[in-house]
This record gives sequence, C-alpha cells and structure tokens, in this order.
Amino acid sequence: MNENFINTWVSNVELERTSSKQKFMALRRQQGFKPFDKTRPLAQAIMKGWKKRSPADSLVISPDLELMGRLPVNERSSPYNGAKGYLLFLKESLDGRLPGFGEEGSGLQSTDSGTPSSSGAAGINGLNVVLTHGKPEQTVLSIFRTPEAGYQDYTVVEIDATALKEGGILTIDISVGSTEAAGSFDLFTGDSELPTEGAPLNALVSAWGISSGQSRRITYLFDRGQHFKLGATGDWHSEKGSVNAFWAKISVEPEQKSEPRKGSSAHLGQSPEDVMNTFVEAFKNLDSETILSMFTEDARETFEDDFEDMPEDARTQMSEILSQMEVLSSQYVGDEFHFQLRVPLAGEVSVKMRKVEGIWLIYDVVE
Repeated sequence: MNENFINTWVSNVELERTSSKQKFMALRRQQGFKPFDKTRPLAQAIMKGWKKRSPADSLVISPDLELMGRLPVNERSSPYNGAKGYLLFLKESLDGRLPGFGEEGSGLQSTDSGTPSSSGAAGINGLNVVLTHGKPEQTVLSIFRTPEAGYQDYTVVEIDATALKEGGILTIDISVGSTEAAGSFDLFTGDSELPTEGAPLNALVSAWGISSGQSRRITYLFDRGQHFKLGATGDWHSEKGSVNAFWAKISVEPEQKSEPRKGSSAHLGQSPEDVMNTFVEAFKNLDSETILSMFTEDARETFEDDFEDMPEDARTQMSEILSQMEVLSSQYVGDEFHFQLRVPLAGEVSVKMRKVEGIWLIYDVVE
C-alpha cells in the first residue's frame, strides 16, 4: 500500500480545531509563534474533511485534494477495527467507495427502498456517465462540499445521452450520505456554464435541501440525444466547508407516446416544486386552462372556477388580489408532495400532488 500513499500527521492544535485550541494558538501568536498556514490547499482539504465533534480523524485525500475516505478515531468499530480493518478502510478509499460517509459501506438508501451497492458505481474520479440503448442506467458515487451561502461549488457529473437520438425521460435517483451536510442538485444542459454564485437560474430542474440520509428523484423530458451536467453541492443552510457523500442512479427510458395525457404533457419532466410554482402563477393570472391541466381527472371534475365568465374589470381586480398569494410551506410526504398556500379571500389552502403516468398532478385541494 505504501506505493499508493504518502503518510503524514497534522496537529489539531495548529489547525485550531476547537475553541480551546484557538485560544491557545492566539496566545502562542502573541508570543511570536508562527503557526501553520491554514489557507494552504492541503490544510483546507483536511479541515473540510473533519467530522464534527470528533477528536481525531484518519483522512484519505487524493492528489487533487479530493476527500476519498474518513475514519473518525471513535468509530473504528467493525469492520474497520484493528490492522485489517484499517487496511480495508484504505482499500475502499482507493476503490472510490468513500468509507466513513455512511453506514454499511455507502449507507445510502435508494428511492425504491433498496440499498445501492457501490459495486459498478463510478467512483470519485469517474464522474462521466454514458447512457445508451444497451446500457440505459448507470450509478455514480461521489462527494459534495458546502459553499458559502449565496455561492455554488459544484461537483459535476457529465451525462452523455447523445446515443438516444429520439430523446426520452432522464431520471436521477439521488441519495445523500449520513454526515451532517444537506445536498442540493441541479441539472443543466451540457453546454451550460455553471454558476459560481447566486441561484442556478439556468438549471433545467433542481432538487434542493436533501437532508442527511434522505433521497429524492428528479426527472427531465428531452426530445433528442444530448449532453447534460448534474451539479451537486452543499445546501446553503449547511455549515460552510462541510462534506457529504451522494449516490445517484442515472437512467433513461423512452417517452411513452402511445397514451398522451391531454393538457398535462407539458408538465412531464417537471419537479413537483416546478409544478407548484406554475400552479401559483396560473392562479395569479386566472389561467383556467393551465390550472385544469394540472389536476387529475377526478379532481378536475370537482374544481369550479368562473374566471372565463368574469367581466374584464372584475378579472383585473381579482388578479390584483390573487397576486398576493404565496407559498407558506412544502414537503414530501412519502411518494406525494404537499404544499400550503395563503390565498387572499380564502385563507390557508392545502394542496396535495402525486405522480400519475410520470407527471406530478394535483389530486386534492382543501381550504
């Protein structure tokens, strides 16, 4: 193993890992001591890899200063205890399995309740996925880091779907590891320039704020073979510099064109958050056609509106009133997506969505 590693030891004191060590080093600096430069790339990689409240960690860091594995000193239990366990930790790090970022190897749960194996997954340095008719599904295992709030620091997965000339439905099942940082994921076209700050307004679809140990699915309908980029980064509400692993199953299937759903096909490939925002905007604009296209057939029959029969001045007045509508909250509940609205003249309204033939549709609205 020595040919694969350069071993070194770095003091927690000089890197000021705890508040007591920070106070101690402040006194040392007053006495003329010149501490280790924490702005150096290696020091930054070490500090990003620390586990919170762990007194010491064994870290495996790549030549590109990417974190490949972490073994907190207080967690050297089976299978990582003893000399053989430490050797296993090093081997798994080299294999791209990211030990220390989850339970039972990867510790990541897929959306179909299975536990994905890292076998066959593209490791930390293999983030290029090629999808073909013969191989329409691949998996990726890597890490993301949390940037300063308001900025982006993407781990990028390149997705080549050019072999699928007629397009299809791109599905990405994402699971986040068990360490502290939550993850946010954005899908872009292959020629997009990924933003380094601000919201990713040019993203095709996004899944934000996936908490530790949680999973989410994003889908996107495309009509021709093309390249994509999946950007993974830490959520802005997580601690700056914190790291977590993520596992992504990336697959594509042909669009089912034999049974098109009237009016709602425009929403195929949209995330529930996108559908929610479209619904709110349609209501503000009194757009009955768009609103009805977002309901299931049963819910559509019970929905009543008289927008089209309103006099023009009444429509204008109602539109001004509804412009104050706002989303109070939203959450995933099992396989469904629920959100709460504050609607002028109606108070709080609960809306529930579920997937029907691959499309997020509203099936219940309760005032």
